[in-house]
Amino acid sequence: ADFGFALPGCPRRVSAFVMVACHSRYLYIEFTVSQAMGTFLRCMERGLAFFKGVAHADIFDNLKTVVLSHTPQATVFNPRFLEYARGRGFAVVACNVRKAHEKGGVERGIGFVRVRFWPGRRFVDLVDLNAQAARWRDDIANHRVHDDTGKVPALVFEHEERPRLKPVPTTPFDVDDVESAGVTKSFRVTFDRNRYSVPWRLVGQTVLVRATDETVAI
Repeated sequence: ADFGFALPGCPRRVSAFVMVACHSRYLYIEFTVSQAMGTFLRCMERGLAFFKGVAHADIFDNLKTVVLSHTPQATVFNPRFLEYARGRGFAVVACNVRKAHEKGGVERGIGFVRVRFWPGRRFVDLVDLNAQAARWRDDIANHRVHDDTGKVPALVFEHEERPRLKPVPTTPFDVDDVESAGVTKSFRVTFDRNRYSVPWRLVGQTVLVRATDETVAI
């Protein structure tokens, strides 16, 4: 979900990654400044760790990191995400276009974030925003009486849903952002809207950029 230019002094749009357990409405949320594949996979990893388990199937909206194209005749999934799904042991299901009711409660979850968490919120940076979101998630969102179910999501998840999840595989999976980039005449490499210097002897060459949330390696 897009939350606009919300970080003080940062010309980057803020996105919310939201994962909801369909039965209990137990919710995971974190904010990012990227919707790239690596960022998405790292959010998935943290979401699975939060739920402490893997569902047999995950339902996704038609975001490009998961679905390359979706027509009534065929759905083409992103190969890297399918590889991740196989590594973590869940089937991938894509919602049909403009079918909000197929999204398993995540649309309502995003709406709940917009109405109950976001208005009037003040934060100094992305770290502060995510710290506030985690407190709100754990203290309020998952411990309220849900409007639709009439039950507390955290209690339903712990007693009914979590026992049905599969363990999260411990095999490491590459969740870095990886892309090729050309070195300019000023021996710079552009990646994720920033420029990084490299040794002058690499001018004109193509290099591999690998990034995590904390580091950029060239």
